[in-house]
Amino acid sequence: MTTSAGAVRPAVIMMLEGRVSLGGQHALEAFHGDADDYIQAHVARSCHLQWDDADPLRFRATFEYDSEGAFEALDVRSRVDPQFSVLRSRFLAHLERTPVVSIWRETAQQYCGDLVRAYWGLLDAKEWIGLREILADDVVMEWPAFNERVVGADAVVEAGKHAPKDWVVRVECVLACGEKVATEVIIALEDGEEIALATFWDVRRERIQHATEYWSVVGRDPRPGWRRAWSTPIEPTP
Repeated sequence: MTTSAGAVRPAVIMMLEGRVSLGGQHALEAFHGDADDYIQAHVARSCHLQWDDADPLRFRATFEYDSEGAFEALDVRSRVDPQFSVLRSRFLAHLERTPVVSIWRETAQQYCGDLVRAYWGLLDAKEWIGLREILADDVVMEWPAFNERVVGADAVVEAGKHAPKDWVVRVECVLACGEKVATEVIIALEDGEEIALATFWDVRRERIQHATEYWSVVGRDPRPGWRRAWSTPIEPTP
């Protein structure tokens, strides 16, 4: 895939985020310079090192790969290439602790969007067995408006089973960026009430890992008085 500027977009991006020990910035910069030729020849097509303005000891190293195959070859090289092992040990020696690893895949973007769309389809059909299969065992779902959290796939499914009203799900929009997904959904309840949901999802290892959901009952709250001079109802008031 190419960008609008014509540059080839990476198929995989891996980010390492961590923190160096006090005074370790220059040492990590020097290591990055020493390792750059090896990285571009054997590890990734490019590597960028950035520092956090708010915390000068915190960094992010971004590696870009042209293909899934090039990224998977990294796993093989990490186990068989002595030079790779030496560089990895030198890199970790500069850090306070093991860095956090995030991986974005071009192919994962479509998969993650489809997985979350499947969640809504299974919820609409009340297919609880199928719904349980796409949730991580330790999934966390949160509803800030209710100060509420449900932890664990079995608990999420049981909570859904005990909802007091029947519903129909209408998916308005699904946006995916790597393993992050956002959805806009309308839930129509059997008593005619409609609930608008904005949900933000994290997918890990082909399962839904986390969701934060914001509820709003459509048309229930009056328009704020301070804004009425500039606004009109979306739908006519009965």
